[in-house]
Amino acid sequence: MAADAYALAGVTETLTEAAAAEGIADYVEFRMDGATTPLDALDEYDGSVPLIVSNRPEWAGGTAAESDRLETLVAAAAFDAVEMVDVELRTIRECGWLRDELREQDVELIVSHYDRHEKPQKTELLQIVSECNNYGNVAKLVVTAEEKTDSLALLQSFNTASERGMRVTGYALGEIGRHTRVIGVFYGASIAYAPIVSDERAPNDIDLEKLSNLVEWVSAAR
Repeated sequence: MAADAYALAGVTETLTEAAAAEGIADYVEFRMDGATTPLDALDEYDGSVPLIVSNRPEWAGGTAAESDRLETLVAAAAFDAVEMVDVELRTIRECGWLRDELREQDVELIVSHYDRHEKPQKTELLQIVSECNNYGNVAKLVVTAEEKTDSLALLQSFNTASERGMRVTGYALGEIGRHTRVIGVFYGASIAYAPIVSDERAPNDIDLEKLSNLVEWVSAAR
């Protein structure tokens, strides 16, 4: 088992932190819902690391108000530094105008599925991956792990999906799922995510530098 080509994404709500990701991350994911004036921040961004932008509503773990979050996401996609846009499966499924708008932008689309309550089995996860890929370029799965088998189901879905030629990524939430952020790339995850700076609100996260070192160490040890 070896890690195929994968990218590291440093996650932040503050683009001024992006400088700390240079030389480590392939992308910076800018969580716009956590920023006060996200479009202004994008306009001022002069970093060298290309951006992924997301604008999560509360039901997907974010704080963005539904009133204008999608319009803000479309506006963000027009910035030169933005190479990928992350939008929820439920959203892209229901909003035909959003699909049309994003297709006109020169960006790749990550279609994500967040589930903090249910624990889908491998067959369900593969169905979700397939639907995400129908709408976008990369399927992202974030699920809750309460038992080892929950993490295993996620990793198995990564492995099967990647063998079928689909681009997939994600991780499992919770202490039991923490290791999936590291080893997911060895099962086919195309992007590994980590906060650029540790956040005490998320004790199960692994910061970007540590994640990079862990993936490299596991790769070298095999």
